[in-house]
Amino acid sequence: MRKYLIFLIIVFGLLSGSQVLAAEKISNFKVDVEINQDSSINVKETIKYDFDDLQRHGIFRWIPIKYKARGGNYNLRIFDIFVTDENNQQYKFDISYTDNYVQIKIGDPDTYITGRHVYNINYRIKRAINYFDDYDELYWNATGNSWSVPIDYAQVNVKLPEFLKNIKTTCFAGETGSDSICQNRELIRNNEDLITEIQFEQSDLEPNQGLTVVVGLPKGILQEPTLIENIKYTLFDNWVLLIPLLVFSFCFYFWYTRGRDPEGRGTIIAQFDPPNNLSPAEVGTIYDNKVQGKDISAEIINLAIKGYLKIKQIEEKGFLKSANYEFIKLKESDNQLTEIQQNLMNHLFDYGTQNKVKLSELRNKFYTDFSLIRNKIWDYLIKEKYFPKNYKSASIVFTILGFILIFISISAVALFITYLGLYLFFSLIASGLIILVFGVFMPKITKKGAITKEYILGLKQYLTVAEKDRLKFHNAPEKNPQEFERLLPYAMVLGVEKQWAEQFKAIYVNEQPNWYSSTGSQTFSAFVLADSLKDFKSISASGLTSSPSSSGAASSSSGFSGGGGFSGGGFGGGGGGSW
Repeated sequence: MRKYLIFLIIVFGLLSGSQVLAAEKISNFKVDVEINQDSSINVKETIKYDFDDLQRHGIFRWIPIKYKARGGNYNLRIFDIFVTDENNQQYKFDISYTDNYVQIKIGDPDTYITGRHVYNINYRIKRAINYFDDYDELYWNATGNSWSVPIDYAQVNVKLPEFLKNIKTTCFAGETGSDSICQNRELIRNNEDLITEIQFEQSDLEPNQGLTVVVGLPKGILQEPTLIENIKYTLFDNWVLLIPLLVFSFCFYFWYTRGRDPEGRGTIIAQFDPPNNLSPAEVGTIYDNKVQGKDISAEIINLAIKGYLKIKQIEEKGFLKSANYEFIKLKESDNQLTEIQQNLMNHLFDYGTQNKVKLSELRNKFYTDFSLIRNKIWDYLIKEKYFPKNYKSASIVFTILGFILIFISISAVALFITYLGLYLFFSLIASGLIILVFGVFMPKITKKGAITKEYILGLKQYLTVAEKDRLKFHNAPEKNPQEFERLLPYAMVLGVEKQWAEQFKAIYVNEQPNWYSSTGSQTFSAFVLADSLKDFKSISASGLTSSPSSSGAASSSSGFSGGGGFSGGGFGGGGGGSW
């Protein structure tokens, strides 16, 4: 009995040992790559796979076709996959797409095989060429670096689209990231000493090692994709680029249904007076749906014309001369002014001495008063029903959403660069900007506001009319300094002060108005005044609204040596095993 047990143990051990000693491998891995002039490549992988004594159904081969490159997703196109044996008889195989790979599973699940078998895997690839300024490049991981078995010998033959005299080549072998050059690289030439093919060789590759080849061709040999083709491929591969379009569509729909101004009377008629005794700042706000620094500048001119202050242009001395303005109070505000104008008059001289204040003294100080005056302008226009009570609700929401989207994107820029891709980053930034822009146009006026805006456009038409067309207006006011000054602040908020002055170029000849004085030209006219006031409007708008600023400081490569090529780099790759 003891001898019988010993015999069984020995037999079992021998059988087990044979399974342990059985080792599958790839005895020969040959890859033929044909580069076509349309920049596609034909690939034929001839894999001589040795299963030894192991019982298997066949092999599987997976090839990456989706990459993170060039700022986003970059996908290859793979076509015409078929598999044959050494006798050119087709194998049974299945194709599946998993994550970033295409997997080719070869063999019959109802049949076991052992020993050596040959697999010819054929396919065609588009978009595997890199285009540089000086050359076009095939950077191809021919065998893949993720095989679970060793490869005794690997050979890659690259056939050129036409015979060439000079090309660039290199190759890498080993684990992913290795920059070791492969064992052999040979240029195959014809009788005319022209290169027809390049052959690369490497032996004794361990599991998870592979052979990667690089071939650089002169410009003009390969047909590059057109701009339209690149845009199409990029959009197909990076649907995130459509996010701004979707955001724009949503914002436009929201604006069209909820933020669009109602229609007025539908006609613009020239008008000679401001509507409803509105002040320049109120007219400017209805005109462009916002209170700006230029509106306050025009109100200051209006106060000067009304006799409440005088504006004096002064020139600051120093290495670099700069324009400045001084406001001189002539009388206190009274009930002849609106509440908004009284507030402006009172706050304007809070920062000066002896009823005088320089514009430079208001810089970084008056901004709090500007906010107060701006709110009062809005309160008045809402009270008088030029704007609805919730006129800014949608605008505020859009503005907050836009800023949040931009802030989050910028804060996580490292995450986008490393994992999510720059296309998504730029898509989110663009979407945030689109939301912000629509936020500007979202405030909507009332029916009264729309009719008043048409009236304002009629006033602007009158202010910009050419002299020859002025005669067409019936009962147009007489041209005199008083008429020019009366509407000058309104021309400023509408941005047409120069056109208005052109109609009055004959007045103020060599004589400045008593409410304004400036340095410079001895020849003075309405046009010179308007030109000077344009500078005043720009400088004062900035000075009156500026706030103190905080200070602080925050401190698809090539496969050739200059681009840092390595084994496992470029396109292609993947691996496989038995099943």
